Amino acid sequence: MSGDWKGMLDFFRPKKREPEFEILAQTETPYNHVYVTQSGNNREMWFKGAGSFFLQSRVYIKSRKCLSLVYSRMLMASLLFQPAPRRILMVGLGGGAVTNCLHEWFPETHIDVVEIDSKVIELCKKYFFLKEIGNYRVHEVDGRLFVRQQRGKEPYDLVYLDAFKSGSIPFHLKTREFYREILDILAPEGVVGSNLYGKSNSLKPGDRQTFSALFKQIYCFEDPEKIAAVLIATNRERIWSREDMLQRTDMFQVPVPFSIREVEETYKPDKFIDNQARIFEDDFSKAEMVKAVEKNNQNSTLFRPYPIKSTHDG
Repeated sequence: MSGDWKGMLDFFRPKKREPEFEILAQTETPYNHVYVTQSGNNREMWFKGAGSFFLQSRVYIKSRKCLSLVYSRMLMASLLFQPAPRRILMVGLGGGAVTNCLHEWFPETHIDVVEIDSKVIELCKKYFFLKEIGNYRVHEVDGRLFVRQQRGKEPYDLVYLDAFKSGSIPFHLKTREFYREILDILAPEGVVGSNLYGKSNSLKPGDRQTFSALFKQIYCFEDPEKIAAVLIATNRERIWSREDMLQRTDMFQVPVPFSIREVEETYKPDKFIDNQARIFEDDFSKAEMVKAVEKNNQNSTLFRPYPIKSTHDG
């Protein structure tokens, strides 16, 4: 067949069509400028700040339990350490992908989610399939203030830290003082999982150093492309070896729809170690705390001591 005929056939052959992109909702609040978008079967929540867009959550609407974003699957490394949690706390709702899945896998587990932005909660219920029931609740309050309210109550077996405003984490949710308060509500064998974001977060050594100031054991995970990084912290005496993690992987029975072995393979034992890195601290007095929390949560706050710049980390 001549080149001309080939060209004609290519011209008339049906082209693969790109998924149609649609903005389903957008709203601006004191905390976030929020967009909900859809492209094909992918529905996403984005925050806009300082002229850039930051991906917060993604749900594949035909299979909502797949945990589409890399970091969300890596957070499930926490289940190697705590495979049967009775009580879970998530600081930061986003699109609710992580806690929706946790509720599916652990239907009897008590799950508290803390989200300061009422519009994020509203959009999550409308577009991201969030359904509160008796043991799965969202609390409209700042994460640090909620943690303080839980002192003296039944402790949590798992605590996830995943609160963002556009491109940064409110600073009062990233300090030694906050992690000390987390310890007050954490069960003795409890586990903390923190989203350290991706390659644009240059302060990850400071994150590790800050956790290390309070927690005895630190385990860091990073995917090969450095799209995401996750830190797991516990106050257990025993240090887990790679062999311990592999053994727990072989014993793993939580019905996650992805390979927990692939998650375990992202473990990087010496990652982000820098003994000279800055420990993040705050010195808020009790009287100053509410004002500081309000300022740190505002999307219009220009000074961000914990900067993140990339728009595509997942």
